[in-house]
Amino acid sequence: MDERLVETRPSVRPGEAIAVVDGVPVASFRDVVARLRVEYPGVDPAHIEGVVLREWDAFSAGRPLVVPAAVEEGAREILDQSHV
Repeated sequence: MDERLVETRPSVRPGEAIAVVDGVPVASFRDVVARLRVEYPGVDPAHIEGVVLREWDAFSAGRPLVVPAAVEEGAREILDQSHV
């Protein structure tokens, strides 16, 4: 990923993205769930997480927009093994 395509925002309001990656506003899963738990205090937190995961799955439906940095390291280990 080209780091120049990531814009960060120093202050976050509820519902606001914390970064823009490849032109798509993104927020951390934890922060999204936390904001929704505050807005919907009577809803089971596990249900909120499930709803967010289903929405993410429906939205992404394919190639991930971002991956944890450790995914790249894991891929590198596998690729290194295949070149031996």
